[in-house]
Amino acid sequence: MLVLNHDDVEREISGFLQRNIPISVESVGESFDKRIKRERDPRLSDETLAFHQFVATLQPLSDISSMDLMQKFCEDLHAKANEKLIGTFKGNLQEKHVTTNSTYIPISIYTPVNTNKDKLVIYFHGGGWTSGSRRTHQTIVNLLADATKTIWISVEYRLGPEHKYPIWLDDSCDVTQHIIENKESYGVDQTAKIGVAGDSAGAHISASICQTMKNIDFQILIYGSYDFTFVAPSLKEFTEPQYFSSPPMLDWILKNAFDDGVDMNDPRISVFLNKSPEKLPPTLFIVAELDPFRDDSYAYKKILDKAGVKNTLVLIKGVVHAFFGLPGIYPKACAEAVDAVREFMASIS
Repeated sequence: MLVLNHDDVEREISGFLQRNIPISVESVGESFDKRIKRERDPRLSDETLAFHQFVATLQPLSDISSMDLMQKFCEDLHAKANEKLIGTFKGNLQEKHVTTNSTYIPISIYTPVNTNKDKLVIYFHGGGWTSGSRRTHQTIVNLLADATKTIWISVEYRLGPEHKYPIWLDDSCDVTQHIIENKESYGVDQTAKIGVAGDSAGAHISASICQTMKNIDFQILIYGSYDFTFVAPSLKEFTEPQYFSSPPMLDWILKNAFDDGVDMNDPRISVFLNKSPEKLPPTLFIVAELDPFRDDSYAYKKILDKAGVKNTLVLIKGVVHAFFGLPGIYPKACAEAVDAVREFMASIS
C-alpha cells in the first residue's frame, strides 16, 4: 500500500474536488482541468463526464484534514446531485433506533406500496467507513424499495475516526442480529428471507457480516473492497483522480477507519481469507468498470464459484466508484444496477 504524507494527500484530493486547482504547480505545471482533459479515459460514460462537471460546481474543501468538512462535502454532494429525486418515495418511511450493548443505532425503514412480505434487506451505506449516512443514500434506497416491493432498512452505523474498526462493523452486526430476531415487528413474515446489501464500505460490511453471522439468506455487494492486501491489478490501473478513488484518498480513508497495528489479514476485514466460503449465501456483485476495486469483485466471484455458492456478477460499463449513490447524475447506470437487484431478489426463494 502506497503511503503518502499529508501534503501529498491534500494536493491529490483537493485537485480532484476542485478541478481547476493545480495538483502541484511546481512539479506538474498544469491545472487539473487541463490534465484530466488530456488524460481522459475514453471509456468514461457520458454520465461519468457529467459527474466530473458536477463536482467542479461544488464548494471546494479548504481543509481535507477536517473530518467535519469531509462529511459535509459528502452530504452536499448527494443532496445536490439527487435533489430532484429526494422526497419522491411513495411508500412509508419510519425512523427508529436499535438499542445495542453500547449505543443506540438509528435506522430508516422504507416500506413501499404493495409490499411483499417474504423478504427484507438491511442496507449499509458507503463512504469509506468515515462519511456517508442514511441521508446521503436515501434516494437509492427509496428506488430499491420501490423496484423490489420489499422493505429495506438503512443503518446509521458509527463512523471513524471517532469510532474506528471494529466499532462500525460491530454496530452493523448488532443491528442485523436484532432485525433477524425481530423481523416480524418490521413488517415481514416469520419465514421471510433476510438479506444484507451495501455499496463500497457498506459492501465490505455486508460481506463481513455474512462471514460471521447465521441466518443471512442473500447478499448484494456493490463495488466493495474485500482484500486488504491490495494486490488487485485494478488498483494500479485506476490511480488517477478521474476515477474518483485515488491511492492518496484510499490511504487517508484507511488511516481514519482503522487503528495502527490492526491485522488486515483478519477474515472480518479481508473476507477473501474466510476458510469456509461454501457456507456463504447467494450473492449479487455489482461492479463499476473503471474502479480501483473492480478486480476484488471478480476475485471474490471466483472464490464463490469454486465453493459452489450461487452468484451473479453485473458489470456497469463506463462508471467510476461511488456512482450507485448518485442516481440523479447516473440515471441509466443506476437503473441498470437496480434492475439487476430486482432480478436477483426475484430468484431468491
